[in-house]
Amino acid sequence: MENTKTREPQQKRSIEKKNKIIEVGFRLMCENGYQKTTTADIAKAAGVSTGIIYSYFKDKHAIFIAGLEQFGSKMIIPMYDQFTFPLDVRKSLNIVIDALIDGHQVFMGAHKEIDSLIMTDEETARIMYEFEMRTTKDLEKFLKKAGFAPENLLEKTHVIYNMIESLCHELTYHKHEELNCEQMRTIVVDTILTILGEPSIPYFDQA
Repeated sequence: MENTKTREPQQKRSIEKKNKIIEVGFRLMCENGYQKTTTADIAKAAGVSTGIIYSYFKDKHAIFIAGLEQFGSKMIIPMYDQFTFPLDVRKSLNIVIDALIDGHQVFMGAHKEIDSLIMTDEETARIMYEFEMRTTKDLEKFLKKAGFAPENLLEKTHVIYNMIESLCHELTYHKHEELNCEQMRTIVVDTILTILGEPSIPYFDQA
């Protein structure tokens, strides 16, 4: 079943119902896999009829996209609220790595499907691209606040982000038995500190 006409809820109860469908549906697709999750599964878990599902969403792909967008908007920014300045940079980087590893856990069941969709689906590719750049810019802002201001900081931050992403994938998905994960983590943090150099006087963004 597929509905080409959907509606945007206006009442609080309807909005809450739609958000629950997104939350439950995205979680199911991440836990059980995108292909293995049906609209009927989502409806049952959310406690609604399939008719309600299709009144808000064209198909399960639309639910998946909505879930990705919500995940990307909630994951990164709150992570930096816990830091106080001046900070222990090495310790703080490890906290950031831990937070990103936790975030990757959300994608455990759907990781391969997400990678596949990035290659074949423009919406998924767009969302993940925007998420990557938002994460890079949030991390750059955090590093500036911590006092780091080397030349080409945005580009260096993007390199740092990809290093951390690669480490997270190894620790979360790949888990090569021949590799010492703790040594890899130490190498990544040491390399990041080398790239950044010594911090100058921290400034605080009042915006």
